[in-house]
Amino acid sequence: MQSLKITSAPQAGVPERILDTLNSSIICLDGRHQITYINAAGEALFESSATALIGRNFTSLLSALEPSSIVDKLHLDDVDFTEHEAIITLASGKAITANYSIYPFDSLSDGKADDSGILLEIRQLERQAQFAQDELKQHQQQATQQLARGLAHEINNPLGGIRGAAQLLQRALDRPEWTEYTEVIISEVDRLQSLTTNMLGPGHGMQKEPVNILEILEHIRKIILAAEPERIAIKRDYDPSIPELTADRDMLIQAFLNIVRNAVQAIDNEGEIIFRTRIEFRYTIGQITHPLVLRVDISDSGHGIPTALGETIFLPMITDKADGSGLGLPIAQEIISRHGGTIHFHSSSSGTTFSTLLPLDK
Repeated sequence: MQSLKITSAPQAGVPERILDTLNSSIICLDGRHQITYINAAGEALFESSATALIGRNFTSLLSALEPSSIVDKLHLDDVDFTEHEAIITLASGKAITANYSIYPFDSLSDGKADDSGILLEIRQLERQAQFAQDELKQHQQQATQQLARGLAHEINNPLGGIRGAAQLLQRALDRPEWTEYTEVIISEVDRLQSLTTNMLGPGHGMQKEPVNILEILEHIRKIILAAEPERIAIKRDYDPSIPELTADRDMLIQAFLNIVRNAVQAIDNEGEIIFRTRIEFRYTIGQITHPLVLRVDISDSGHGIPTALGETIFLPMITDKADGSGLGLPIAQEIISRHGGTIHFHSSSSGTTFSTLLPLDK
């Protein structure tokens, strides 16, 4: 492959705005490995602004306890270098798997090369895998919705007839004790009709308005603590600077309530749930990259999700709970998807975290 010859670092203006659209982190270093430029994806990777990062030594952004081979490769002179599936541990302790490339360049001053530098490109493999997972999830959701609508239609039609016949039978019976059986029929028909309706998710149009995500989470917190005042403790880790979100308030309450109830059910005895809110920059959901994305993490101290279930937990009727309907998470995913967002999860034997991502207005 022909090596990339770079003669200068990105300058402010159009080239800089182009680099900000990339999902790869682009970082320019001078001869002393101090940062002279970083794009938006790089800001998101290191969870800091360009203003705070420019001028810092790049090695200060990496873990001192577990130095990465990327530091050694920065000392290669005039050699383009690429490493695949490298483990890079950041100063925060977070480890990422990435492909990275190093390109030496000559800095220009008044049209003349006066110093050498390095352009570093980091491509996170986790993010690439997440893109593919989101796309697969969208296809699964579309297929699930088509199946659910067809199933609900086929079930609801005879249920209506059964309910009507039971009501007529109830009025014709001359022995009051027999009406107990018709009431069972009617109540079970109502339950099944409610179940099939829930399979479709909310049927009404969205009523979008500016909403405060912290207010929604606090509302849900009160509901859960009212039902589980002693067994469940809910901790909060909020970012108070998060702007309002344009969304259907009632739908979001239903979606997050389903997620939190799932967390409550995962805790056998006493345990805790953590509500955490953060902002993500330059985050891609599906095929759209959003400048700002709201991330809401719901973490529980439960027993975790069985590995065999995997991503199928977002399909209707899939559950590991004896008394579960398997509809809570699919409905939550449907609501969040209608708002342009998505839900991811990470689970282990020590608990599960569901991360809900919703685009924010600029």
